[in-house]
Amino acid sequence: MAVTSQHSIAAHPPSMRRLLIPVKNAKSAVSAVMYAIRLRAEARDVAVCLLHVEESPTQWQALLGGSGIHGARRSRADAVFGPARQLLDGLDIEFAAYVRSGPVVFTILDAAEELECDEIVVPAPGSGLSHLLSRHVVTVLTARQRSARLVAVTKSGIAVP
Repeated sequence: MAVTSQHSIAAHPPSMRRLLIPVKNAKSAVSAVMYAIRLRAEARDVAVCLLHVEESPTQWQALLGGSGIHGARRSRADAVFGPARQLLDGLDIEFAAYVRSGPVVFTILDAAEELECDEIVVPAPGSGLSHLLSRHVVTVLTARQRSARLVAVTKSGIAVP
């Protein structure tokens, strides 16, 4: 299921940098969106693809939930994408939002290829227990990256070398 914003991303010219920004929760994409805003401020053409990956519903959830699953997913997606959309609205940056189901790392990599993204932009993993999962995802993305380059960014949207 894909949920798209009011803005659509047309076929991008060679000079445009298309960014895939995985969105885990409402605040997780802010640093990556700041990176896109920084690129645009440097007079670079940028398009943003926001991606939220959900686990596929189990057979029992599908049977019990019926068509209500899609409505619930859409509501959660709207809440998850809210802060990123607010930052991008009104700027000269094309963007769209997508929801996909599947294993997180491979779904991100597949979406980057399907959407013809040049970069996958993720927050740089911090230290401590709260960032163990995100550090694992970034490590696996780095090891398995395909055509899109992985870019880790600080909270203020600066790429980490």
